[in-house]
Amino acid sequence: MTNHTKPTLLISNVLPARPGDEAYNNICMRLWDRLLEAALPNWNVIREYAQEDGAEGAALRAQHADAIIIMGGEDVHPSLYGAPQGYEAEGRHWYRADRGQIALVDYAVRTGTPLLGICRGMQIINTALGGTLEQHIEGAHGTHTNNRILSDHRFIRHSVRVGEGTNLERALAPVLTDSELVISSAHHQRVDRLAQGLQVSAYAPDGTIEAIESIDAPVIGVQWHPEDPAADISQLHALLGHLDARRAPRLERASTTLVA
Repeated sequence: MTNHTKPTLLISNVLPARPGDEAYNNICMRLWDRLLEAALPNWNVIREYAQEDGAEGAALRAQHADAIIIMGGEDVHPSLYGAPQGYEAEGRHWYRADRGQIALVDYAVRTGTPLLGICRGMQIINTALGGTLEQHIEGAHGTHTNNRILSDHRFIRHSVRVGEGTNLERALAPVLTDSELVISSAHHQRVDRLAQGLQVSAYAPDGTIEAIESIDAPVIGVQWHPEDPAADISQLHALLGHLDARRAPRLERASTTLVA
């Protein structure tokens, strides 16, 4: 039964499960369970599968949400940022899911609905708004991803420096030490050209863009996994608290949607 005193959080995944890949699905379930652990005390949670819903279905679900999270997953289809297929470490793409999650970003920007993108979710934000991705980071293993993560469930741990005066700094203020944070990383792609209307809000020591945010809308993306069970859960609580603090009454957002 829905608790109408709590705000509603829409969490978008690519698929219910990756076909025939139990090890990958186990990792995703661990991340999902951790996110639920942090969110359920203060949110009603709706889970959305973008490959099933597509753009129209995802946008309809967003109308019932007070905030949105786009979780990690497969690489974004390169045609959506003007690049070819056939790159190193390329896996299967889910184009309908990409379009569905791009629709969520468009909705959030248009209506002022707070949105957090995690890993792939950050890359979706940049792609949706016209940016591009570096398709494969040379030397990513050991610096940004662990090639054995499916067996040992261990993310790469490294620091990031959060930009002063950013919304991300305000969100993570309770857990930052001298503007730095130790994070859990698992990605082989990264933001290349930043989309117009976005700014960088955190960097890794090697210069990788680790977080981005909208200049005008309550939209933040982090390249890392705050929902890693081995990470300090206070990171996740801080980000969820920021989503809650930035949300507007749904009726107010509905009027914005009608005017658009």
